[in-house]
Formats: sequence, structure tokens, C-alpha cells
Amino acid sequence: MPSFSDTVTITAKTSPHVCGVGDYTVNLATHLKAHYDLGLDLIVEKGCLPSTMPIIVLPTIEDWTPKSFQTLFTQLKQARVKTVILQYTCWLYSPKGFSLALIPFWQQCSQHFQTILVAHETYYWSLKYPGTWLKGIIQQYVLQQLVRHSDRICCSSEPYIHQLHRYAQKNNKIHHLPIPSNVPLKPLSTPERMELRKSLGIISAQHQVLTLFGCHASIQQSWVAQLDRRLQELGKPVVWLLLGDAKRIDLPLHNPIIRPGFLDAVNLSYHLQLSDLMLLPHEFGISAKRTSLMAGLEHGIPVIGTKGQLTDSFFHEIASVSLVSDRDYPAFEVEVLNFLDRPSSLSDLVMSGQDYYAKHLSWAVVAKTLATFLCES
Repeated sequence: MPSFSDTVTITAKTSPHVCGVGDYTVNLATHLKAHYDLGLDLIVEKGCLPSTMPIIVLPTIEDWTPKSFQTLFTQLKQARVKTVILQYTCWLYSPKGFSLALIPFWQQCSQHFQTILVAHETYYWSLKYPGTWLKGIIQQYVLQQLVRHSDRICCSSEPYIHQLHRYAQKNNKIHHLPIPSNVPLKPLSTPERMELRKSLGIISAQHQVLTLFGCHASIQQSWVAQLDRRLQELGKPVVWLLLGDAKRIDLPLHNPIIRPGFLDAVNLSYHLQLSDLMLLPHEFGISAKRTSLMAGLEHGIPVIGTKGQLTDSFFHEIASVSLVSDRDYPAFEVEVLNFLDRPSSLSDLVMSGQDYYAKHLSWAVVAKTLATFLCES
């Protein structure tokens, strides 16, 4: 039987798989260990890499079936674990988009351990997409049951927190918990930055780098195409930098494109530091659950994005973030053109965004909040 610490967290995948929730869980455990000396074992599925340093990763789950969940519960009970943290999205434990097997497992856990639910996503249900309605109803049911059997529920998104309040019997058990950047800032010197630009074919110092980063499915690609045409018409010297999942965007853009493919965290940080502006024209608006946006703030990149039903109110407090309606492309274009015409010195703007991130959205904030909960158990 595996040996567990007092606190365990469950997630589906970690390295070598590419998984944002897995990266979040590893970073969470690392910060809790480094700054609060709290051990947090990661329970993941077989096929992930085991680890003992700096944190313990245990690839013990055969699959996410009722039998496996029952085996896991028995092991947790025998090990006298005190706290179980469940990292949750609708799709994380089943390709169907929901896992009914989670419900009895989590109900059993609630009777023997402190249970903390970290809801990265709630459910995928939109009136705009009729094909999601039935699945969305089932996803809501699963989430409702998980919430009711959790001692604490943590979520980064204000709109999602409003949804969770409808399911919780006690509103005081729902807490805002940021999802910080999974790309730690590794500063480049000015000569190093210029050398990297040169190696990527950005020869002219006049070219400004426009970065698209993150989930390509959320990006309104028609906006990108329109903006690209307009920038060419005006003769604006720009280069597109497509990072993360945005590298899958396949548009016939007229301006130069840098598409470096998969990058490790260090090289991703280096490439982000080439950015003059991050563009997030997302359908339904930008959201605090986007680690790509958090990486932009930590790296001091000004952001022009959209506001919609998923947008958190605090973004209006960040001077380096400009927002337009997710239905108003002309306003988006004006914001971008105004930015490109500004003087190059934007140090105060950049520092304000980084300062807000450090005080309200960083891993230090997350670790402090979770450490408080864990010390109470």
C-alpha cells in the first residue's frame, strides 16, 4: 500500500503529459513545501513520472473507474490521511466530460477527511451551443454533489464562484483562490533579449511583437485576421508570436509569424519577454482562470483583451490591462493601434501590472491561503 502524507491532492496527469491542472498542482505542492514545510503528496494516474524530490508524485491510479476510486479511498483511510484536495475540471477524469464515479468517492471522503475542492472549471453549457445542453446538465449535477460534500471550495473565477454559491449550503466555505502563472519569470538582460530577437529573425528594432498565447479555441480568430490586414494596410511593423496552444492558429496572416512550437518553462519565459503586447480577443471575455494571462501579468506585458460573461471585475483595477466588449471588434482595433502609436516607455504601466499580480494573484498568495486551511485540519 502507498505511504501518504497527512495531505494528498488528486489530479489526473502530471509530467510527461502536458496538463495545465497538473502543472498547477505541482507548483502548489512545491510552494507549500518550500515556504511552509507542508508535505502534499500528488496522486495521479499510471504513466506519469514518479517523484520524491522536491515533492512526492505517486502514479498509483489504474483508471478513474468506481473500482479504482474505492481502492484509493480504502488506501487513504488506512493511511489516516487528514486532508484530501481534489483538483477538478469537467473533463479531467473522463473523456465524456463528466465522471459520476467521483460522487460516491467524494461523499465517502467527506465522512473521514477534510475535503477541499479546487474547481478550475465548472461546466460547459451555453445557450449558444445546443449540443452542450444535456452534457452541461450532467456536469452541473456532478459539480453540485462535489460541492455539497466539500468542507471548502476554492475557485479563481468570480463568475464561477457565483455559480458555486448556488450549490453550497454554506456560502462561507467558498473561497477565492487564484490560478497563477505556470511560467516562472526568468529575466533576460537587454543584450540577451536582442540576441533572441535576432535568432528568431526579428532584425529591425522597429518591429513590435504581438503575442497570442493560450487556448486557441477561445481566441476570436476573425478578429486576428482583420487586425492583421489593417496593420498591413497601415504599414505598421509588427511580428506575430504564437505561443502555447495558440500555435495551432492557422490563418493566412500577412505579417511575419513566429511559431516556435513546444517550449519548456524557461524558454517560454524567454519568448514572453520578447512581447510588446499580449492580445487576448477571447469569446466570452478574458478570465482569471487563464494561466496565459497570468503569465503575461507576471512578465510585465501590457494586455488588450475582451470583457464578457467570464470576465472578473478586478481586471478593471489593473492599469496594464485594457478591455473592450467581446462583441466590439472596431474598439479592439482602436485600442491596439493606439498602443502601437504610444511612446516606447511604458515602465510604470508594466510595473503596476506586475505589482498587482504579486500582491493578489501569485503563488505566494495561493500557498498562504492553502496553508491556513491545512493548519486548521
